[in-house]
Amino acid sequence: MPGNVTQDLARLARFRGWEDRIAFLADDRAWTFAEVFDGAARAARGYRSAGLCRGDRVLLALPDSVDMVWSVLGALQAGLVAVPVNVQMSWEDLTRAVETVEPALAVIDPDTAGRLEAPGFAPAVKVSTLVAGEPDPDFAEGGDAPALAVFTSGTTGAPKLCFFLHGNFVGPPGQQDGDLRTVGLSVSRMYFLGGLHFSVLTTLATGQTAVLSRTRATPAEVFELINRHQVTNLFAQPSFLARMLLEPGHAETLGSLREVSSAGEVLSPRLREQLVPVLGNRLINNYGATEIGVISMGRPAACSTSSAVGPPVPGRPVRVVDADGQVVPAGRQGELHVYVDYASRGVVRGSRGPDQVTDTWWPTGDLASIDDDGVVHVHGRLDDVEVIGGQNVVPGEVERLLESHPRVLEAAVSSVRRPAGDTSLRAYVVTFPEKEPGDGADGDALDAELIALAQSRLSWYKVPHDVVRMDALPRNANGKILRRHLRAVGDQFV
Repeated sequence: MPGNVTQDLARLARFRGWEDRIAFLADDRAWTFAEVFDGAARAARGYRSAGLCRGDRVLLALPDSVDMVWSVLGALQAGLVAVPVNVQMSWEDLTRAVETVEPALAVIDPDTAGRLEAPGFAPAVKVSTLVAGEPDPDFAEGGDAPALAVFTSGTTGAPKLCFFLHGNFVGPPGQQDGDLRTVGLSVSRMYFLGGLHFSVLTTLATGQTAVLSRTRATPAEVFELINRHQVTNLFAQPSFLARMLLEPGHAETLGSLREVSSAGEVLSPRLREQLVPVLGNRLINNYGATEIGVISMGRPAACSTSSAVGPPVPGRPVRVVDADGQVVPAGRQGELHVYVDYASRGVVRGSRGPDQVTDTWWPTGDLASIDDDGVVHVHGRLDDVEVIGGQNVVPGEVERLLESHPRVLEAAVSSVRRPAGDTSLRAYVVTFPEKEPGDGADGDALDAELIALAQSRLSWYKVPHDVVRMDALPRNANGKILRRHLRAVGDQFV
């Protein structure tokens, strides 16, 4: 029976002799593995002193910090469910998150105290109070007990809560064979599964070091952290990597990294073309989902087509099926299904979780294909498909073409119902910043160029009818385009 995650990680650190090693660089100081597990044990004592029971959900409204690490690990040690949340959400979104989690306790710090200490919310405790007592030596049973719950990205609707068990985190392949010289930095925050896994779980399971930033760092601040702490491995969303390429000296700093992992959204052809010359085989493209984790990963430098991600990760067979559920031949597009030993179905209330299925073919909702070499190609979301003139249009195909224009930084398309009652595509584009006033083409001229480009390469129903300029595309905190917001923007221009 798999054990308690915190207990297993603490035992591993003792067995490997890592206790005096630096686990985290945060808040202008270094924190050892021993200090991390001591703080976790103090947090576990604090939770139990507050009268919480096994299975209770604890909402963690904290920035990326050692405080967050202690609060997560302490909750797991005490048999509670840790639920990290985005501390920069609007009041409406924060209220919705609290209602969804149904927490028994909220853990806060001075920056979030005023927001969570509101009438009708769960009792709140500051981290300083939570960890003020003596370390608790006891560990709750792990195994099939729930350990962690995270929100889905919410790209297709209201975010749901996905639960994961202690047993889901035991023994990832190769996780205990890490390079102790690795210093990692994640742009993805800890309230996302990828950010939490990269910053905390991987660090504690490999003996490496992680750099934590309390604030959401800008590209310039990330470069400063990379240079100051000699970061070797970076984990970031493609949209953030694109912003990093606009910074002076980006090639030198990115070139110093041993590995850059891209995750959270599709890596566009334009961004591939820009990153591969700088990073080569050190760029890794990850594809997955909150509900099931990583599906496929690969190195774009080794792929001949922009839609290619890579082969599926070991132990996760994949197949592509048509609308009737029949497996299609290699190269043909359909919905990607992944065989998983567990998947977490999102719930709308914390009291309804955990809701997991095991040993099943999981439908990803992604339009994909698998080539003759077994490489997974992702073409877009099935629920993003637009219908124009009775024909299906995959937005990604049009967006990739528009982004090939030298002045377009990023693009998105959606359908628009016109006043006459017909439906056509509208393009939304963000252009590269002008180096000097007036050095860019006239706006109307650029719009005409983009439409002409589409007309020269695409069928008529895939050609945007018009173009809207935007300062930035609407994205969630993990960088994914929020198409429902995009359509709402489009309605203003009809």
